[in-house]
Amino acid sequence: MPKHIPILLVLLAAAIIVPVLLSAQTKEEEEAPAYAKCAHCRKEKFVSVRAKDKTGKSVPLCYECAMLPRCEYCQMPSEVKTDGGDNLCRDCAKDCVKDKTEAEKVMKDVRQVLTMKFKMTTKHKIIYEVGTRKDLNLEADGEHNELGWFDPKTIRNKPQYTIRILTGLPRDVFRSVGAHELAHDWMNEELPHLSDKPEIREGFAEFVAWSFSKAEGNKRMMDYTEGRTDEVYGGGFRKVKAMMGDAKTASEWKNVLLKEFPLKGKKNDR
Repeated sequence: MPKHIPILLVLLAAAIIVPVLLSAQTKEEEEAPAYAKCAHCRKEKFVSVRAKDKTGKSVPLCYECAMLPRCEYCQMPSEVKTDGGDNLCRDCAKDCVKDKTEAEKVMKDVRQVLTMKFKMTTKHKIIYEVGTRKDLNLEADGEHNELGWFDPKTIRNKPQYTIRILTGLPRDVFRSVGAHELAHDWMNEELPHLSDKPEIREGFAEFVAWSFSKAEGNKRMMDYTEGRTDEVYGGGFRKVKAMMGDAKTASEWKNVLLKEFPLKGKKNDR
């Protein structure tokens, strides 16, 4: 064996092992407890836990604050309990939609954004309601947590459209939920034959809410949608998103869905 071979082997081993050791050391330092200002109580304390705030930034928490109930929409300790029964941190509680008047203003704007950005619109009047889960007949269990509900009815031979949303939602969450429910409204008008396919119906509404959040730069709600693991909402979103490809407007989305799920009596032309 040539004399230089052992030296090369040693150098090669060092090139592989040293970066791994340094990486492990860096990770250990990042996770190690430290004395710093707690992001919740603002006191200099020994912190051993990190959490994500409403912007997604990783921040330190002291042990006492880490034991408090957490916000429903980020990982920060809760300070407020809404009328809807949710725990909110101080930042998420600062700008919540709590009443019908405010909800109508926000939903009017969300509807305009969907029209301008995605050419998604319906012409009819929509009634907006806010309230507790019990008031709005919203469900919350271990698998899903309903925040809104689109309710189309016919009263005295006239259609009536109502969107109900949980009171006390942070504004960015409320807007995303509103986009989801308006997607149901549009689908009810344009693709009513898909009403019996919950995975596609909810998956499409989640896809619209995700697209809306992306257009608004709302990473928190994009991450929320992408992280859903349930079969209907999370699975449906991923299925619909994969279908859509480069389609960017409501008319393009409609064409994609009609190809995948043609009207009865219509042949699939693919």
